[in-house]
Amino acid sequence: MNRRDAIARVAALMGTTLSAPTLLAVMEGCNSAATKETAALSFTPDTLTLIGEIAETIIPKTGTPGAKEAGVADFIKLMLTDCYTDDDRQAFFEGLKDVDDKSQKAYSKSFVSLAANERNEVFKQVEKDALDERTKRDEEAKKEKERPKQGLDKEISEEKSESPKPKSPIFYFTMKDLTLLGYFTSEVGATQALAYVAIPGRYDGCVDLKPGQKAWVI
Repeated sequence: MNRRDAIARVAALMGTTLSAPTLLAVMEGCNSAATKETAALSFTPDTLTLIGEIAETIIPKTGTPGAKEAGVADFIKLMLTDCYTDDDRQAFFEGLKDVDDKSQKAYSKSFVSLAANERNEVFKQVEKDALDERTKRDEEAKKEKERPKQGLDKEISEEKSESPKPKSPIFYFTMKDLTLLGYFTSEVGATQALAYVAIPGRYDGCVDLKPGQKAWVI
């Protein structure tokens, strides 16, 4: 199994945790080689450092390795390059800028220069703004769904010719989703943060059974 297949399976298992845009990108996203090459140029060393520090804020090093040790920043770069559209990738970069802007406003320093407690406070604000934006979008979608169905044929015709451009995923949820995916599909995350049993694992040709123990399924 290659890593992309593994990611897809983990994404399916984490379906109640990951947002719909991230699941869609993992399952269906595949950009051309030319698109990937162009997109990769957008990730400067400073950008990757910022992504890594934000990921470390989400999964810090404790008794187990953190996101940086798991190489999450490189994973996020890979996912955004291979699976996300130009618009969604640009929205992610704008989200990174917003994180730094909030850091400058609160502490007059860039996010990577903040202490751990300061980073947590900044990211709490990012989370609050993201939840507010999601609520706003949900309310707008609800109003659109409840719109009176008058002149339905005319409306359908107008919608086909003037259908609104889908909104890009909210940065906070994309960042959090990709951090979780990158961490728990990495060797570090799978073997040290989770209990790992290799499959198919070791073969024992003769195994003693304890009294009353059921036989192993073969």
